[in-house]
Amino acid sequence: GPGESIQKAVNAAHPGDTIVVRGVHREDVIIGKNGIKLRGDDATLKPPARAGSPCSRFSGPTAICVLGDFNLETGEPTGPRVSDVSVSGFTIRGFKIAGKGDKDLVGIDVTNARNTTVVGNRVIGNVALGIGVAWSVNTTVAKNHVIRSGSPEPDEEGIVVEFSSRTTVVKNVFRGFVSGIDVDFSTNTTFAGNDLIGNRLGVLVFESTGTKILSNDITDTTEVGTVILDSTGTKILSNDISRSGDTGIVIFGP
Repeated sequence: GPGESIQKAVNAAHPGDTIVVRGVHREDVIIGKNGIKLRGDDATLKPPARAGSPCSRFSGPTAICVLGDFNLETGEPTGPRVSDVSVSGFTIRGFKIAGKGDKDLVGIDVTNARNTTVVGNRVIGNVALGIGVAWSVNTTVAKNHVIRSGSPEPDEEGIVVEFSSRTTVVKNVFRGFVSGIDVDFSTNTTFAGNDLIGNRLGVLVFESTGTKILSNDITDTTEVGTVILDSTGTKILSNDISRSGDTGIVIFGP
């Protein structure tokens, strides 16, 4: 409940445990052990007075971080992936932490993980990165609302998938970013049934293979609806791409 430590509950949990969180918490949380389900029940995360998790201390305010063995200094994995973690049902807002250059928030970050699910969360406010997936396998991101207020700055994205494989992003809303969805250096990523509204670029795919962009609504993009750069085996099927400022679909590369 409110005022109790989510991190202490995570530290005490065992594989297969579900931690149910209620009320408002001023905390940043890291999950580095297998089989933990973190479930919000009308739960809101706001920033703590000081960065607590290693992710926040290294890269700026990060509300929830799912992290396998990883060297935060070099930005590369060092050992086994954390596996079978889920994060659901949270509202994340207002995440700026004093002493971190007043950076805007990263909502949920999944790094060096396997079989992670991120479902039914709301990340709202001055969002730099709503959801990040890196160096991970078989991640599912579904039914989240990631909405940025104000004009986006460069490199602010709804979701970024990089150096990952078999990521599935379905039925989410991404609004108000430079890129609603950005996939880089990844394989077999699927985006399906998402609403991308009022972003500069709806979808950006860069040096990735086997990406599927299926049945998304990409509307009111100020520049280009979908950009494909040097990415072989991309499939773009049954999308509704409307009111793009420049072009609906652009493809560059071999």
